[in-house]
Amino acid sequence: MKTLITGLLVVGFASLGFSQSSGIEQVELSEISVIPFNTTYLNQVQDENTPERVKEIENVASQFDIMESKTYNEKYDAYEVIFKETNGRIIATYDKHGKIISSSERFHDVLLPYKVRRAVFKQYPDWTLQKNSYLVSYYLNKDVKKVYRVLLKKDGERKNLKVDTSGNII
Repeated sequence: MKTLITGLLVVGFASLGFSQSSGIEQVELSEISVIPFNTTYLNQVQDENTPERVKEIENVASQFDIMESKTYNEKYDAYEVIFKETNGRIIATYDKHGKIISSSERFHDVLLPYKVRRAVFKQYPDWTLQKNSYLVSYYLNKDVKKVYRVLLKKDGERKNLKVDTSGNII
């Protein structure tokens, strides 16, 4: 029995040794493309409360490479690109190196973050939410402005509110 176990261990280690010495060849790449990723922009416009569909289009805008565009010309200082989706859009301005220097974002009927919903319905408990918009204004090296516009309705009366991302009614 001892001999059988010892024999299996030797065979096991031998097969591991052979699997480790596979002939890996070094591959040389002729060209490597690096996509600029605007992390400064993303760190400013996104947080844990940013609606998912907003994050998706902001990620697309951050990964867009203006230098690969047909209209790119090094002598121009800035380019404006519009990203549209069903209920929103981003107008992003890129410098000639592909960095986002400003953006204006507007999205309609997004899922409001919990803090925003709680603040609105705490102050206006019997009102119903009719529609909302999420607005973001980004400028490089400046504070980003993010605000929700909310339309409430009750007994034929309407109320327009502005709420920041922390749930403070402005």
